[in-house]
Amino acid sequence: MYNNKKLALSIFWVLAGIALIVLAVTEILKSAFYAGMGGGLVAMGCLQAIRNIKYRKNAEYREKVDVEVNDERYSYLRMKSWSLTGFLFVVLAAAASIVAMILGEKTVQITLDFSICAVLVVYWISYLALSRKY
Repeated sequence: MYNNKKLALSIFWVLAGIALIVLAVTEILKSAFYAGMGGGLVAMGCLQAIRNIKYRKNAEYREKVDVEVNDERYSYLRMKSWSLTGFLFVVLAAAASIVAMILGEKTVQITLDFSICAVLVVYWISYLALSRKY
């Protein structure tokens, strides 16, 4: 599962994060947002590199990861988790849209409504595609 491309990608994320931090500290990018994003990229890249190295060196961990990737039970749980996540997103975004309407936050309400529509359109298209596939 893990290979040199994944390790190289992890190193790329670390370097990209460091570059964002440096650009934010030198005020070439005028927002602290970029320093935070850079810190997140560095942390994510380091964690992925550690996982990749652990996968290569630890046979027990490699077997555990391979089982999780290929086992049907884990696949079923991942699919159920995604379906629950999508359902909860639509319900919570709809509730937040109503709250935003009551508070008079028109831009927030429109953004939430469009995001709900986008999720439902993707769901509909993927449902149609998958139902024809089987």
